[in-house]
Amino acid sequence: TSIDRIEKYKEWSNYEIAVKVVEDKVYVAVYFRRTVKSRKTRTVMAIDVNFDNVTLAVFTHSGRILRLKRFETPLRKILTHRIWIERIQRRHSRSWRFARGVREAIKKHGDRMRNIEWDYTHKIGDRIAEIANEHHSTIVLENLDKLKNNVNRSSNFNKKLSLWFYRKIQFTISYEALERRLDVKLVNPMKTSSTCPRCGSRLEDSGGRVLGCSRCGFTGDRDVIACINLFYRYSRCGGPGVPLNASKGDADPRPMQRKRDEAMKPSDINLYKS
Repeated sequence: TSIDRIEKYKEWSNYEIAVKVVEDKVYVAVYFRRTVKSRKTRTVMAIDVNFDNVTLAVFTHSGRILRLKRFETPLRKILTHRIWIERIQRRHSRSWRFARGVREAIKKHGDRMRNIEWDYTHKIGDRIAEIANEHHSTIVLENLDKLKNNVNRSSNFNKKLSLWFYRKIQFTISYEALERRLDVKLVNPMKTSSTCPRCGSRLEDSGGRVLGCSRCGFTGDRDVIACINLFYRYSRCGGPGVPLNASKGDADPRPMQRKRDEAMKPSDINLYKS
């Protein structure tokens, strides 16, 4: 344990110690807690989590966008290890449970899945919470319980893996935000990435990750649109017909092609009047 980590928790109250013995090793976990009083915030950060990326947008309470940022996720890497596990199991049929070498190969891929998940979720949670701290933001997340029933009924493993991963990300964001005394709110995510935030109509695919509204001419990136709608559902302000940071009519509506984790600009929303 680093000195910084000890300093971080020395003012907290320890309330539980867990001891685990694995072969010739002993693991000790000490749990700390403290009462946190939320501080007053000045902005709202809406976060959309999907298979390929985590997108965040920071809004003023009046609806002006202050910051946009996108982070790639390692879900495809995690899924690759899951595919390898399934291939090994199919190749050895039922005998894989009794062959030590096969069990070790499966365990290796399972450990890599968990390591990738743990490393990413903790780093991204800390990074996003720090951005929220810089802007004094209330954090708005999707209420995944609204999606749980649909996923449970599905036999698609990708959907179940995604929901598991989304929950891990949300947990670390919430935990890191709580440490910084920031509020976290949950809103219904249904149709946030397919509803026009200007007029409420259903958006149509314009190619890439860009969606357009045939009714009012609104155009924008799918993930940023989701953030805007999450913000609207939380704040209940910025009604239909009021675009955020509307850009000029000649704005390029093509999908964004950026390097990993490169910050986006408000103009990337590509909101313009028809």
